[in-house]
Amino acid sequence: METLASARAGVKRPPNLRESVYQMLRERIQQGEIGLEDRLVDQEIAGRLNISRMPVREALMQLKNEGALESTARGFMLRRFTPRQMNEAFEVRRLVEPPAAVMACRRAGEVGVQNLKQQLELAEQAHADQDNAAFLRHKAGFRTAWMAMVPNQALVDTIERFLDHVLMARLLTVADGAMREQTVGYMRHMHEAFARGDAEGARASVLAQLDAMAERYNATL
Repeated sequence: METLASARAGVKRPPNLRESVYQMLRERIQQGEIGLEDRLVDQEIAGRLNISRMPVREALMQLKNEGALESTARGFMLRRFTPRQMNEAFEVRRLVEPPAAVMACRRAGEVGVQNLKQQLELAEQAHADQDNAAFLRHKAGFRTAWMAMVPNQALVDTIERFLDHVLMARLLTVADGAMREQTVGYMRHMHEAFARGDAEGARASVLAQLDAMAERYNATL
């Protein structure tokens, strides 16, 4: 259920209403709780949250300006990327995410590895249950867990520019059981690499997963 309390969780400074709504919507997008066919209408969201319409409108406009949403005749929807845009983003991600995984692996501690394991186990269960929404949520949690260990903030910021591309790729492939199984395999390999401090293994896992996702995406065209 949408609540401003949950939206405030993890925010370092007390957020205003716009920031709280923005964070809540951003998290729901990243976790796959908002789908490609869902329409976001400021008045409806404000009614569910029992707040005024303006902070919701401002949060939606911020997401639009960041490229996550696009305007429609009534409200907003997730932005749809063209095949060219998707493949160009895959190319950039291949350049920046493997080195980030190397840095994170070299810095990983016991808590970080345990966080990866927890999200992996939850994703495995979601896959077994064929619960696509839960799988997306825990796949996002796994990514968040290893990204939190990357010490280079400029690199993190660069990677986060492609979060909406990440989501689009996930939404288009999550219903494919074989792709989910393959993804879980890459997550296992990455967790194992982090657990044994194998930076090259972590890099290879990220790269292999990106290549597999790009191949699967292009097969759907």
